[in-house]
Amino acid sequence: MVRVQWAPEHYRWPPRSGSAIASQFVGFFLDAYDLTFVTAMTTILAAVLMPPTLSKSVVGYFLTLLGYAFTMIARPVGSAIFGNFADKIGRRDTLMITILGYGIMSAVTAAIPTYAQVGWVAFWIYAVIRFILGIFVGGEYAAGHPFAMEYSAPRWRGLVSGIIQGGFSWGVALGGFVVSAFTAVFGIKAMYAYAWRYIFLTGLIPAVVAFVIRYTMPDTPIFQEAKERGQLEKVPFFSIFKPPALWTFLQVLVFMTGLFFSSYSMFDFATGIYTRAGLPEGLAAFYYGIMGIFAAIAATLWGFASDFLGRRRALIIAAVVSAVLAVPAYYTVYYSAVVRSVPLLVLGALLMGWLSQWPWGLVPVYLSERFATQRRGSGVGFGYSSGIFISAWMPLYSIPLYGVFHAIEGTNIWFVAAFWLILAGIIYGAAVAIGPETIGVDLRIVREK
Repeated sequence: MVRVQWAPEHYRWPPRSGSAIASQFVGFFLDAYDLTFVTAMTTILAAVLMPPTLSKSVVGYFLTLLGYAFTMIARPVGSAIFGNFADKIGRRDTLMITILGYGIMSAVTAAIPTYAQVGWVAFWIYAVIRFILGIFVGGEYAAGHPFAMEYSAPRWRGLVSGIIQGGFSWGVALGGFVVSAFTAVFGIKAMYAYAWRYIFLTGLIPAVVAFVIRYTMPDTPIFQEAKERGQLEKVPFFSIFKPPALWTFLQVLVFMTGLFFSSYSMFDFATGIYTRAGLPEGLAAFYYGIMGIFAAIAATLWGFASDFLGRRRALIIAAVVSAVLAVPAYYTVYYSAVVRSVPLLVLGALLMGWLSQWPWGLVPVYLSERFATQRRGSGVGFGYSSGIFISAWMPLYSIPLYGVFHAIEGTNIWFVAAFWLILAGIIYGAAVAIGPETIGVDLRIVREK
């Protein structure tokens, strides 16, 4: 346990903190909810966007996942733009813009043409829309994570971090269940023909909810104090590249690269492992949803655990355990689909969801505690997004790895997924080990180093 001298004021919640936390929970929920449509419907979207000769191959599967990658690689652009805005005009006003743009672009995805209608142009329209959507997503957490953390009681920032980060996995869960439910109601033929469009339209619902909550909120007391004291910077984004903030940013970059490898070892591979092992698309989406529930619980509980263990120790534990258990856990996911055993399917979903996502419960709090108020939006946003520079291309890296590991996994992709989780644990574990412990810091006086 990490010993921190907690004073009575550290237990006090600022006014409207509940609304601030709910706002970021819903906003981050929408992030995953929309992205889950791409990963849970990868085989369907492959058939919609690509020629029949390619859509059913493993190459077609990974190319379709580039839609996910396009959304991800746009995030640094969005976090740079909107993170800077969050540090200049405020967290709340920036969040109003990002959630509106995000909701609209998610719904516009429902209107794209198919390969049968316009050929390969369909794929590139899809890619452009996903890229624009990713810009708004990058701004969403650049402003949203500091917004929630600055509204939290210092003693329980880890718990709040786990709750809002868990919102992402709850979005995965509901997204998986929605795909499963639509498949059951409309049938798989209709899903391939047109019903996939209806699923993207449902993204408007959480966007409206988050917009209404944010409209009624003032900005955070911490940001308002910094503004009144004249501590805001002219171009906050540029200051994260000047020492000592630069050293913090570089450590966060490595840390987030590892975490994205961890996350994608589930999001990029779960439905592929299931369907290539013979599980029907609707059932694969259902267990993907179950996986999301376990991931949400893991992120929430581990964020809360960091309020006692400390951020650094909690993250190192997650890194070591995940790397050690990666191969048996992901083999269980594959084998459970082969034998169609419900207990094994649930166990596999638990292991994959938990091991790939539990360290993420600390991301909002750890990153917010690493950057000063005047550049927290830029530092958290771009630091978070910087992990995507290398990891977003996992679908492309995985194509040659599939050939390398073919002797182990055959025509499935479970071992490729396990490899990424092992590498993830090594990278983010090493990064956090060289960084400082941050629990108990005053967000008004963060010393970057």
